[in-house]
Amino acid sequence: MSNKPTYEELQREVRALEKEAYERQRADNALLESTRRLQVAYDQAIVYAKELRGEITEHKRADEALQEASHFLDKRVEGRTAELSEAVLLLEREIAERGRAEEALQESETRLKTVLDTVQAGIVVVDPETHAIVGVNAAAGKMFGAPREQILGRLCHECFCTSGQGQCPVTDLGESLENAEQELVTVDGRRVPILKTVVSVTLNSREHLLESFLDIAKRKRAEEALWESEKLVYTHEKRMEVLKFANDVALKLMHELRNPLVAVGGFSKLICSKDYPEDKLREYAKIIMEQAKRLDKAINDVLVHLKAGAEEL
Repeated sequence: MSNKPTYEELQREVRALEKEAYERQRADNALLESTRRLQVAYDQAIVYAKELRGEITEHKRADEALQEASHFLDKRVEGRTAELSEAVLLLEREIAERGRAEEALQESETRLKTVLDTVQAGIVVVDPETHAIVGVNAAAGKMFGAPREQILGRLCHECFCTSGQGQCPVTDLGESLENAEQELVTVDGRRVPILKTVVSVTLNSREHLLESFLDIAKRKRAEEALWESEKLVYTHEKRMEVLKFANDVALKLMHELRNPLVAVGGFSKLICSKDYPEDKLREYAKIIMEQAKRLDKAINDVLVHLKAGAEEL
């Protein structure tokens, strides 16, 4: 009996070999593809390595620049820190100086307030923009008849009846007030005559109006009393002048009228006592007429004198 394979066995063996060849071909193809991919990956790795080397170089340069910048920044920080420390010292000194200045200012303001409160003249400080009273001393409060808390914030034209709102002589009309006679309105509405002076001052870096005033009510009353007394003296003097003038007129009239009246009376008696010749009567009548003219002239002179005297009085 022969050991030769049969046809079916040969076919199976051929198919097995074909399948093995096919599998090997596929494996070869896969190996080639894998080889190609490995080559591509290798090439990419080479490129990436070059790029990575460049990046590393750039990173090194950046690190060196960063270190240099950090060193420079450290130097700048040290400099700025020194400057800041010096500035802090200066600021501390300035704060200390300002504190001492504020203490000195407060002390000065206290002294000024004490001085103003001891001054007998009334003093108020006015804001020129709002015309509100922002400061007042004790004498002014006494004149107003109210504590300073009730005076602060009031408008100046409500307290000093010089003009209405918008007609301030200093800020609106550009006038100056120095020893000007005005009136102060108290809280109860009384009007007190005052002598006021207004000057411009700088307080807390702002311009203000400092108004000082004196109560001159007693002086006004004294002036009115003096005026009344002078009027009485003047009236008395005029009355004495009138009496003296009347006495002078009477004396002059008596002097001017006596002689003519005596002559007229004497010659009238002569005419009436007995019969005289006509020429004698004419002579006596002429004398009487002359004396009558003299009397008329004397009366006219007296009238003129009286008129002139009345015009002088």
